[in-house]
Amino acid sequence: MCGIFAYNGTKNSIPLLVDGLRTLEYRGYDSAGVVGINDTGEIFVQKAVGKVSNLATKVDGSLGNSKVYTTGIAHTRWATHGTVTELNTHPHSSSKERFYVVHNGIIENYKELKKELEKKYTFYSDTDTEVIVKLIEEHYEEDLKKTLEKVTKFLTGAYSVAVIDRENPGTILGIKLWSPLVVGASEDGVFISSDVNALSKVASNYVMLEDDEMVIIQDKKYQIYTAGNLIERESQEMDIEYGIDDMGIFSSHTEKEIHDIPTVLENVFSGRVNFGEKTIYNETLEELAEHEIERIEIISSGSSYYAGMIGSYFFKSLAGISVQVTSGSEFLADELLPDTKTLYVFLSQSGETADTRESLKIVKEKWCLTFGIVNVVGSTISRLADMWLYSHAGVEVGVASTKNVIAQIAVLLMMAVSLGQKRNLQHSKARTLIEELEWLGDNISEVLLNAPKIREIAKKYAKHKSMFVLGRNMFFPVAGEASLKCKELSYIHTEAYSMGELKHGPLALVQPDFPCIVFNPAGKFYTKTVSNIQEIRAREGTVLGYVTKWEELGDLYDDIIEIPNTSEILSIFTSLTASYLFALYIAEELERDVDKPKNLAKSVTVE
Repeated sequence: MCGIFAYNGTKNSIPLLVDGLRTLEYRGYDSAGVVGINDTGEIFVQKAVGKVSNLATKVDGSLGNSKVYTTGIAHTRWATHGTVTELNTHPHSSSKERFYVVHNGIIENYKELKKELEKKYTFYSDTDTEVIVKLIEEHYEEDLKKTLEKVTKFLTGAYSVAVIDRENPGTILGIKLWSPLVVGASEDGVFISSDVNALSKVASNYVMLEDDEMVIIQDKKYQIYTAGNLIERESQEMDIEYGIDDMGIFSSHTEKEIHDIPTVLENVFSGRVNFGEKTIYNETLEELAEHEIERIEIISSGSSYYAGMIGSYFFKSLAGISVQVTSGSEFLADELLPDTKTLYVFLSQSGETADTRESLKIVKEKWCLTFGIVNVVGSTISRLADMWLYSHAGVEVGVASTKNVIAQIAVLLMMAVSLGQKRNLQHSKARTLIEELEWLGDNISEVLLNAPKIREIAKKYAKHKSMFVLGRNMFFPVAGEASLKCKELSYIHTEAYSMGELKHGPLALVQPDFPCIVFNPAGKFYTKTVSNIQEIRAREGTVLGYVTKWEELGDLYDDIIEIPNTSEILSIFTSLTASYLFALYIAEELERDVDKPKNLAKSVTVE
């Protein structure tokens, strides 16, 4: 959840660290802090509550120009233990301010450790992280490497940690378990980051640390150890894909990312769909089709969970395969009944989502077939899964995922068509669907051109405190994702229901100031949904409809958002894009920070 950034080299670390935190801020923006050390062991520390910009202002006012701190560590926080205060802000220090630590993760046994340490040390914060630095102080034996190896044996939970020692000013140690940690190298020095994206502009190559590995950075060089032994690890060249784009003409990264969706779909289909021959070909999908698959279980969380639910309809209708969708947290809480004829599919934008990642490890232990769909190359899920496909959505800065969800759904659709072609999917149906995919980007562009009208409708609905979001069959999870986006961006209470379930209780809440947002494009459930809408109108309910262009029953709705006339399956993509704009514009009307919604972090790397 939190973001770690560190540097050792020839440059002044403080500006580099602050800039690094800006690129990691989506991982947490409750508070931020930085500590630098120069060659004589002199320390510079600054912390601030709120966004990294607050820290940058304080640093600019106190750093000065005469001193250079060539080693430093920094942190942007998503609060887990302790409220949002400067005392709880990282970096945390030992009692005599010799050792400084930043930490991403959760130490589950910190209370027991703290209770024992309090017999000797005074704690100033409420965090679990302070326990780590006090343990280092307690067990230090003139060798920080051995000390850190010893300390981690006391820790239960997830962590990535970076440590500096003011008596060894040119050295940084990093170690990880479950939480991500990346080492990047350049001509001027070596970096540590929680995310490879943050290294894209400062490092020429990088290495992803594995669990229980330690990196020691000293004099612009790094070494990696496992179980105390030095190991060789080939680095990867930094790919320009990791760069974070400017917002350009858009008011937020989130708005830009919604408008990126047509380009994202081009990336998803490139090299996988031959529109000329109307075929889908991918080596991974060809390999997948060779396995005897009788059932699929999709494990994911958040928006990826709704993407998985949408995908389940694809697999059932196109490939004739039974599918179960389980949230990662519930998968971990349940008993696994391993089945070698079940394909376990794991969806995660970051590839580091904690409960999804740990679910994958459990399935791997049972020797079942695993498949990852992730957006970050080299992430844990992509490395652990037997097979994988990248969603190729590019860097997504907005905490509320948009373009990556669309990319995940597109990958799931390709998988379903590919598996279906090896089963009973009619050749003509597959070709027709692939032909439509060629124009999907244009259809979404048509939705985006309708943005001014959607904005006007959103302003009208921003006044409401609660809303139902309704859909049937494939559009039930579409409603779930649209509802989630409203929650994330606008903080308005929305509830997603299956349209047919409304009269089984929730209809009691319907009234003029409790609108119903209904997904009702042309399709096999259109007529039934119209009947349900009439039930709402009979109770003086307000209805906003996502409907196919040239809808004949426009007077049935109080407001309509039109989507292009496509097949029912592809109207999922256009409907979701329109719903993202709707949620965005409601949030803007309410003056929310759409890129950094309160209480949230983008990469959920702890359970």
